[in-house]
Amino acid sequence: MSKIDLSPEELSELIGLVYDSAFEEVQWQSLLSRICSYFPGVGGFAFGMDGDTIVPAFAKSGVNQEFLSQDIPVDLKTTTGMNCTEATARTPNGYVSRTKVFFDQNDYVRSSVYRDHLSPAGFRQMLQMKVDHNGNRSALLTFATPKDPDLEDKLHDPLFETLKLLAPHAVRASQLARALALAKKSTEVFSGFLDGIILPMLVTDVQGKYLFGNAAGRRVLERGDPFTQASDGRLKLANDYDTADLVHKLAQTNRDLVQSGLRVETDDTPLMLAISPFRPSMRDASAIDKHLFDEERMFAVFVGQSEQDAMNAALLEDVFDLTKREAEVCKSLIAGESVAVIAEGSGRSPKTVRNQIQMIYEKIGVSSNTELMDSLSIFRTVGTMFDSQSNAFTEGTKMPMLGH
Repeated sequence: MSKIDLSPEELSELIGLVYDSAFEEVQWQSLLSRICSYFPGVGGFAFGMDGDTIVPAFAKSGVNQEFLSQDIPVDLKTTTGMNCTEATARTPNGYVSRTKVFFDQNDYVRSSVYRDHLSPAGFRQMLQMKVDHNGNRSALLTFATPKDPDLEDKLHDPLFETLKLLAPHAVRASQLARALALAKKSTEVFSGFLDGIILPMLVTDVQGKYLFGNAAGRRVLERGDPFTQASDGRLKLANDYDTADLVHKLAQTNRDLVQSGLRVETDDTPLMLAISPFRPSMRDASAIDKHLFDEERMFAVFVGQSEQDAMNAALLEDVFDLTKREAEVCKSLIAGESVAVIAEGSGRSPKTVRNQIQMIYEKIGVSSNTELMDSLSIFRTVGTMFDSQSNAFTEGTKMPMLGH
């Protein structure tokens, strides 16, 4: 029996509930309960897989509180010989799998997950909807069907067809919920904290995929020098060797939890990049998001300069919102040029240059060249670490985690 037994009104209500459930405090609880009410005898639970291990369920319906309340190793391979880690990684988000198709049934009934957990609870088969995946971790919505063969035969196929219909909505709802949570977190926490950091900062995952940045970092990325963003979201540098070096440094930082960095050429003067571990709080995340992402490491890439290089005018534009002309004047001031020399070199009157200098002071928040030099010394901190005798950028220096 493969026909969906629900009315169009009931299906429409379920689709709406998919989106509501993704945003509730205990994700998916309402959806699990409603589906179990439509398919009496079925048990529903949202749980995670960590490699070949089932972690305790996040939400449940139609099962007792003890069901899937501890880590459970899965000693099963699919009919094609894949373990759960590989099989889950290969299935796309939104895929609905069935144990009666995925596993040899003789092996299935001998497995510990069936023998020790499903069978004692009165269940036989499982239907699993993959909602999300990160590394070796995945989140699934799962429904267990009764051991009674007649009841299982009556429920299995209609439930399977219903889950296939709901699956793309569940994936979309999960993405929307996460985007909203990140936007809220960024607004409430990151924007003030990160934008208070004067150095341009871009946060990536271990593969170099751009996640977010502070205001100055976003402007650097928008300008496209030295960074651009590939179609898969990863940061690229103008030179392929530099890009490969960046990926290598991220892997090194991930392995050793030390700061690393590199020097890159730009259309203007060279820049220095410092890479540090970054770990924001997951305190307000849902249980499923914590399972998927709590151990996910992120990395902050700070952009600065070396003492040996002239100030990068584009960096001044990005950080202080200077115009191109103001940035060039600021660069000349830092190099020690007088108003007369700047005016002669730019073909502008000394009065115009003085007006531009006043505007520069206002934007940067200083009132003299001495204060200007002090304010811009922060850019040299990246280069100071790079140039130091400790070889911090090549051998690593123990650094605390950024964030909280």
